[in-house]
Amino acid sequence: MKPRVPVLAAVFVAFSTLQTHAQTLNWGVPVGEVLKDSNGDAIDDTYVFELGAFALNFDPQESNVGEWLTHWRVFDSLVYDTNFGFTTSSVFILSDVKSNSTRPGVSTGSFAGLNAFIWVRKGDQPVAGSEWFVGRAIDWTFPTTADPCCPPSTTKEWSVSDLGPGEIPEWGRQNNVTGPGVSIFTGTLNGLQTHTFIPEPSSSLLLIFGTAGLVLVRRRSAIVR
Repeated sequence: MKPRVPVLAAVFVAFSTLQTHAQTLNWGVPVGEVLKDSNGDAIDDTYVFELGAFALNFDPQESNVGEWLTHWRVFDSLVYDTNFGFTTSSVFILSDVKSNSTRPGVSTGSFAGLNAFIWVRKGDQPVAGSEWFVGRAIDWTFPTTADPCCPPSTTKEWSVSDLGPGEIPEWGRQNNVTGPGVSIFTGTLNGLQTHTFIPEPSSSLLLIFGTAGLVLVRRRSAIVR
């Protein structure tokens, strides 16, 4: 029978190497942070909280909002705790700038050099009734490379409380800084707010507009005659 000790030792060394060549990233929503939807109601645990990045060379703008989810890469995700009013997660940035998160949907690719965003949403499609917030602090960028020798000396701390007055959300509102989207709630907000989308005109409404336009054209024609 072969001895098991060398095998166990090799596994321990491999695990230790993984820890050594990784940087800890703590992120989330701190205690007491105000989270509201477009109506001004409190966000609950039906919302998805994701930390990630958009694919290289994709610039998220209001004009291409329908493509955001296609180009979105998840680094880590978490579940909001409505009882305690906060949510946090700790994850490793590995030496190849990949995530070691075991949460569902996490990308297996490298995040090297990509800008990091927090995406809070209910509903994956940009339609009326969906609620989105997408934002980042100016210094939220994944490293381009990791030190192959030694562990980084600092732990990254990314929190929604980092979002400052000069940082306009890609979608939603934070600390009275407003980005794209529709909000019914108009009061002062020291926190984070999701926005919804303008509803598409229904087919019946389009029919009404079309009929009204046809009547208007006929009336103009009658006047000319």
